[in-house]
Amino acid sequence: MQIKVPGKLYIGGEYAVVEPGQSAILVAIDKFVFADINPSAVGEIRSTQLPDAVINWTRVNDQLMIQVDSNLEFIAAALQITFNYFKKHAWPFEDFSLVIDSQLDHTNGLKLGLGSSAAVTVAVVKAILAFHHRSLQALEIYKLAALAHFQVQGNGSLGDIATSVYTGWISYNSPDRTWFSTQTDDLLDASLVDAEWPELNIQSIPTPTNLELLVGWTGSPAKTKNLLKKAASYTDDSTYRDFLAGSNAAVSMLLNGLLTNEFGDIQRGIALNREFLLTLSTQTDIEIETPLLRTLVEIATNMGGAAKTSGAGFGDNGFTLITPEANREQIIDSWQAAGITPLSLQPYISPASLLESEE
Repeated sequence: MQIKVPGKLYIGGEYAVVEPGQSAILVAIDKFVFADINPSAVGEIRSTQLPDAVINWTRVNDQLMIQVDSNLEFIAAALQITFNYFKKHAWPFEDFSLVIDSQLDHTNGLKLGLGSSAAVTVAVVKAILAFHHRSLQALEIYKLAALAHFQVQGNGSLGDIATSVYTGWISYNSPDRTWFSTQTDDLLDASLVDAEWPELNIQSIPTPTNLELLVGWTGSPAKTKNLLKKAASYTDDSTYRDFLAGSNAAVSMLLNGLLTNEFGDIQRGIALNREFLLTLSTQTDIEIETPLLRTLVEIATNMGGAAKTSGAGFGDNGFTLITPEANREQIIDSWQAAGITPLSLQPYISPASLLESEE
């Protein structure tokens, strides 16, 4: 069987959302990580992006003994916590062969900033569950993948995990990750999945109408983990607390615009969020909006779009939301003339999510 999991784009709330309870808006996009899983005499996981890397495992005295390549740490963590969850519930765990393939990288191998490590982690969890015919709620899948991802990366809001699980447009408030350490010494402890996570809130947003998403890539991948570490050193500053309050206000305005289809609120919310991000950039000496990203934003804004960087900035991509009145082709042509690569992306919501929203 094959499982597919979408990537993500941050629309608002970046950097602030790493703090517990802070708000963000994200959307799943129609580029995917695929996981092909089949019965096997031995446990094995491979990635087509890293053909020489492999994960093998055996079970010894009801424990999983994993041999892992350092390039596949997210996959190994997802395997381990899912096994731990099966063990906690006394479910049988069979050997399988799993192959991961991704559309979230450029043809030259560079990352596009679409949440590839999160999508891979979710894909592994979902594939193992499907292979064993185990059906879990979206929140449980999110928690399994979130713990695995946080175990490896050590920071981040886990909003990309939520988007890959829930799909579509979501409003996201990050959990208190320091709470994990008060519960257990092991982040892959499956008992955390059944606990209530302080501050966490994930809500699906109805797909906005008469709104198109355009995404441009600068060709320069950003190291999100390193950028978040640098920003974290400024969290005791009073101006940082002002940034958090401003970000929440901007996201609230943006969310209201999305829920009411008021493009003016969407424009104002995104512009305000950009303003606070630029202030944070100055305070932390992090170049969130590179010259090429600034060009991307200014082109789209001058042509009637609501535009900003997406994610950690310092490369990767930016986006604009436009109404039918905007000249989309002129925006795309101007981006290309400036050296920005338009990405063929659309919001994606899984059929299962549509069924859940109807119930």
